[in-house]
Amino acid sequence: MEFCAAQDQPRETAPLLTSYPSETTLAESCQDIPFDDELSISRASIIKQEALWVFSSSIPLSLAFFCQTSFNFFSLLTAGRLGVNELAAASLSVMLSNVVVCMPGIGLASALESFCSAAYTASSDKTRVGFHAQRGLFAVTFQLIPSAILFYFIDNILLLLGQTPEVSDLCGRFLRIWILGSWPLLAFECLKRFVQAQGIMQAGTWVTAVVAPIHVLNSYLLVWSSFMGLGFIGAPVAMVISNWLLFFGIVGYILFSKARHAWGRFSFECLNGIGEYYRLAIPSAAMMALSWLAFETITIGAAAFGPVALAAQACIFSTMALTYTTPASVGSAAATRIGNALGQGKQRRARYTSYVSLVMGYVIGMVFSLVLFAYRESWGYIFTDDPEVVAMCAQLMPYFAATMTYDGMNGLVAGIMRALGRQGLGAAFAFPSFWLLAIPTAFYLGMGPPGLESVGLFLGLAVGVTVYSLAQQCYIIFYVDWRQEVKICLSRLARSSRPKLPVESPISAAASSASLDSYGSIV
Repeated sequence: MEFCAAQDQPRETAPLLTSYPSETTLAESCQDIPFDDELSISRASIIKQEALWVFSSSIPLSLAFFCQTSFNFFSLLTAGRLGVNELAAASLSVMLSNVVVCMPGIGLASALESFCSAAYTASSDKTRVGFHAQRGLFAVTFQLIPSAILFYFIDNILLLLGQTPEVSDLCGRFLRIWILGSWPLLAFECLKRFVQAQGIMQAGTWVTAVVAPIHVLNSYLLVWSSFMGLGFIGAPVAMVISNWLLFFGIVGYILFSKARHAWGRFSFECLNGIGEYYRLAIPSAAMMALSWLAFETITIGAAAFGPVALAAQACIFSTMALTYTTPASVGSAAATRIGNALGQGKQRRARYTSYVSLVMGYVIGMVFSLVLFAYRESWGYIFTDDPEVVAMCAQLMPYFAATMTYDGMNGLVAGIMRALGRQGLGAAFAFPSFWLLAIPTAFYLGMGPPGLESVGLFLGLAVGVTVYSLAQQCYIIFYVDWRQEVKICLSRLARSSRPKLPVESPISAAASSASLDSYGSIV
């Protein structure tokens, strides 16, 4: 039979991105399960290959995440040293920008990890990667319209919610400037995933490595400099400049690298069938929103105990954002690798990649936890010279150190869930973990009879973080059917990429027909 004879062709057994697979991936087997050409490779060999790939790929991603996260860190640092009100306003502004813009925007962009990496290996037409990236750009652009309207009136809204006039005014000024740099930031997130899907992990690193020192310099000059300092509003101005530099940097990298070949031509055709993209993008944003909003709710709760508690909480959460970057980068690398593997029908490789990543996440988390616990007494001085804030940071740090491993694992596991297209399930786990367990527990311990204040808030949050992490890990380890995930992945790409098949196809008409019957058509 001609279709089955296609299996006799040479297959790739080396790392995934060294060849250029085609639609043959969709018609690999005459049986009920996708064909995996790596069954002859030992488990130890695959684990070794995947550990090396994920580790080497996560290093540049980690550096990129760290540099990008440091932008908020240095903005809080420079603005916070102007005074307690300035630190509180800066932390509140960063919180609102995260909740209103970054959280849904990056969530929408993260859906590209479900589409782009699999499309790169599942189709001979590499411009399908750019096709999906263009959908991501449209999605994040539409999302910004209501956000800009909200930020224009944000100071009045904060006053109605009971915030002090000083903090409300500073926060409004901060966000009305910051919104000018929101689109390039979200576009950078989309384009970064576009190049990562092609196995180009260093692009975001090079760009952020160049922009990061510029941001540090601008943060000082625009806030503190005697000849060009703007005071408090210099912090958001520096962030706007940095966000635009990130965007132009990644665009320049794409134009002068092989990544440009996967873009194709820009066309509104990508809006056709965009509902399939939103089917994963909305749960992806919801998964992120449910956890981020829980953290920001705790920040709002801390404000009830005064500016010192709010400032200390901001210091802890800024530290959490920094330590989150390394395991999250492992998750991002794993998402790309798993997506590539699923697109080629290599379910064993995808499965072992997820297991290797989980082990790495625990090792990284435990190392960070020990370091933070050891330096708990002096860590607050990085952010402020106020002894009360430093003392409260030291009080909260042991609880944070104990929880940090699971918080980082949430970032890692989220990458695996995105690769599987299981964002909806992740959101289903997040809601009870954070909103039925963590938040009620936190406010009971902090504001209820126990009267633990900030410590109680953080303890309640820690419970939700741990439960959410363990629930997702148990699902991945015990419940995922990796063979079925290949079929689901290819079927999803088929539904979202309808326009046309490539003119030249390496498979016969009979193979193509069988492929369509089994999985749909990927173009």
